[in-house]
Amino acid sequence: MAPTIRVDDEVYALLQSKAEAFVDTPNTVLRRLLNLNGGVTGPVESPARRPRVKPASSTKLARLLADGILRVNERLVWNRRNQGQQHEAWLTDDGRLRLRDGSLHDTPSSAARHLAGYEVNGWTAWQRQRDGKALSDIWAELDHPVVSTTGTASTESSSEVPAQRSVGRKRGQTPQKAFRPYILAILQEAGGRQEVDKVLAELERRMEHVFLDGDYGVVDGDEVRWRNAARWERKAMVDDGLIKRTAHRGVWELTREGMNTSM
Repeated sequence: MAPTIRVDDEVYALLQSKAEAFVDTPNTVLRRLLNLNGGVTGPVESPARRPRVKPASSTKLARLLADGILRVNERLVWNRRNQGQQHEAWLTDDGRLRLRDGSLHDTPSSAARHLAGYEVNGWTAWQRQRDGKALSDIWAELDHPVVSTTGTASTESSSEVPAQRSVGRKRGQTPQKAFRPYILAILQEAGGRQEVDKVLAELERRMEHVFLDGDYGVVDGDEVRWRNAARWERKAMVDDGLIKRTAHRGVWELTREGMNTSM
């Protein structure tokens, strides 16, 4: 088995900057930079009709940008009528949200949390300013296209056939077991060991497309439900021998078995 090589944050950031969204992996970028692709050193061609978009912090925003449904510098608004406030954000070319104070946020929820001071489902809070559509509805239309009367999927709106969406899905909660493959992947990519705060931040980025409204509730008075579920799954992974029981405080570390496990 080939040895695991840990890539530090600066190297990983450089690989991301030279990658083509939805096309490259770190390995393909390295092969291109090292001229291991039969002499072809240029970037991989983008898929037809898709604009070049840098790797995004939010997987969902990356897809919406790449498909042209959202635009770079698109203005988003969050109307907090009870507080009499309207917040603004703009999409950057790397899929983050820039707020009026200049801060950058990887996900809609982290941007809303920055403004509110507590957990908010940013996908339902932020709206596209030009038509008032919530990001969650924009994503639902892409993820569940309208089905035409001929049985052919279509992204065009229709007054006769509604978009296919799961009834009550938003009120649910992501199963604890669903966190395991993401935790494994994050720790394996970090060389087997990572600080808890960084693991949780990366979990939010990677799992926001599966999170439900119930995941943003608060348990035990101060912790968000999805974070609590992730910690419980970490404990289950300790019991299953995938994560070390004794490690430095504030760090999750894989065992040898965890490093060799794929899901």
